[in-house]
Amino acid sequence: MSRRPADRSVAEAFSACLFVLAFFSSCAGQPSPSAGAVIQGSRFSLRLVPGPSYRFVSWASIFPIAIYPQVACWLETPQGEYVDTIYVTSKSSKKSWVSAPPVGRPEALPVWSHLAKARSPAVDAVTGATPAGATLRTSSLASALPSGTYIVKLEVNRSYDYNDTYTRANSGVTGQPSLVYKCALDVGHGPRKGTFEPIGTGAVDGSDGAIRPGLGGVTTALRILAAAEISSGMD
Repeated sequence: MSRRPADRSVAEAFSACLFVLAFFSSCAGQPSPSAGAVIQGSRFSLRLVPGPSYRFVSWASIFPIAIYPQVACWLETPQGEYVDTIYVTSKSSKKSWVSAPPVGRPEALPVWSHLAKARSPAVDAVTGATPAGATLRTSSLASALPSGTYIVKLEVNRSYDYNDTYTRANSGVTGQPSLVYKCALDVGHGPRKGTFEPIGTGAVDGSDGAIRPGLGGVTTALRILAAAEISSGMD
């Protein structure tokens, strides 16, 4: 017996809801920014657009597990001095990994992780992600930052992102190393926008916080994000 149109509509809506819930669930239940999500604060707005490598599905027996990237964004002076963290995903901030050592997984975001360890920044207020976006900063970073040009860096990494150069045998859980992006942004002189460009990679084993210039051997990791922008003057 065929379904009536109303029955089909309900079934289709229910299926769509299940798809959306599955898309935003991660291996440890950490939601991630949706396509084009804007994560706003009174001073900054970080816009991340997922690319084709943003989401990866792993399998635990017969159960699919969606894997999403780890992300950190922070501010530096033009001289390279760390100012503060703008945003970081909670797994990397709180070390809330499944089956990981007590130190967490510094290889996920090694550049940010070493900065955080050295500077011990308070990041609770800027930690997390939701599909609809979240308020990042209402602290001195957002509301009382001295005017001028700053360097904003973005680090992104997704586990199990293997290729011919970074294999399961030589790169552990991570696969390709974290990608580090950079842009200059004027703050305090009205609305400004900067577009991030990749400048290098982090240590594939998380052993240090250095940025390796160049993108040799990196392939699908460049497609984790389709676009990344940050704006200032979002009061």
